[in-house]
Amino acid sequence: MRLTKFVVTTWMVLGILGPLNAQVKIGYANINAILALMPETQEMNKQLQELEPKVYEKVQIKQNYAQTKYQEYLELSEDPNANQEQLKALEAELQRLQGEIQQEQSKAQQQMAIKQQELMEPITEKIQASIKKIAEAGGYTYILNTVDGSGASIILHAPEEHNLTEKILNDLGVEIPEELKTSSN
Repeated sequence: MRLTKFVVTTWMVLGILGPLNAQVKIGYANINAILALMPETQEMNKQLQELEPKVYEKVQIKQNYAQTKYQEYLELSEDPNANQEQLKALEAELQRLQGEIQQEQSKAQQQMAIKQQELMEPITEKIQASIKKIAEAGGYTYILNTVDGSGASIILHAPEEHNLTEKILNDLGVEIPEELKTSSN
């Protein structure tokens, strides 16, 4: 009975302490900086800038038309002999146009967001593949991003030797400007 208790206790202690002995190695990288320096991201931004006027063309046409109707309304409203039915009809048309413009703007923004996501996917996959490669080669259990989506720092202090930003950039074949290079990597 005592031997059984001893064996069970030993197994429990080893089961609990075993994972504690496993080494956890954490690295970090500034993904925003990596994205900013990648030529693929710069090409994506160029494509989005070229696409934007085309996507917003309908919005601009409707805005111009609404502006013309608004001028018509102003001129008619200043006329003391203006037909009130015409004024009401123009007001209704302006309200309808405003709704259409908002709808078109929303569609255009959605189109741009979808295109950006479509163009960004291969870029993020490339970065993720590089991170995985460097993590495996360096024995890293985790690699964290130094900033969140809003740009706020997540990692407030960490040893510089675990900053993998330059290694990832080098792996991606991205040239690092001299002012951004650190001496440790």
